[in-house]
Amino acid sequence: MAEVPGWYLEFAGAVTAALPPDIDEEAAQAWVDDPAGLRETLAGALGGSAAAAGPARLRNDKADEGWTLVRDDPEMPVVAGANIRGGEFPEGSEDLIGEPMVELILGINGLLGQRQAEYLMEHPNGIPEGLERYALVFPGTVWQSPDQNHQVPCLVNRGGVWEIIFGILEGGFDSRDLLAQASSE
Repeated sequence: MAEVPGWYLEFAGAVTAALPPDIDEEAAQAWVDDPAGLRETLAGALGGSAAAAGPARLRNDKADEGWTLVRDDPEMPVVAGANIRGGEFPEGSEDLIGEPMVELILGINGLLGQRQAEYLMEHPNGIPEGLERYALVFPGTVWQSPDQNHQVPCLVNRGGVWEIIFGILEGGFDSRDLLAQASSE
């Protein structure tokens, strides 16, 4: 067995010592259960390349069903439930449908996507109360289904249980849809 260099042990100890003291068991276990996501997050935080190891695979990979991934940003941060809020869609988008809606969404950078939705699915108690009556839309990930519709992940609450669905982007948004955003608070 190769000996671990002293500098690396010192570094690993410093990283461990710098972890926030208020991490709860559920959050810690989520990282234990998702080593690829942890590796990706650490690589980004330390200035390394998460791409070298490859991004963590989407848990609900629609490519397995013949869908094409149009856009996904694996570098977007994971958001804790307390840091999520429902926001408004861009002004003028309420009347857009079809290809103009697709073009609008694809032209906006920095949107939360499927990775953040999947994280929140695993931590539904962190989603703020009051959002249950809305569909939280995560258009940072855009898929094209075999029928050529562009679809985006959405979290909906049905009977007190959050689930992920995929909404057709060409259909536009309505008053029950909120843009999932990271809260700065």
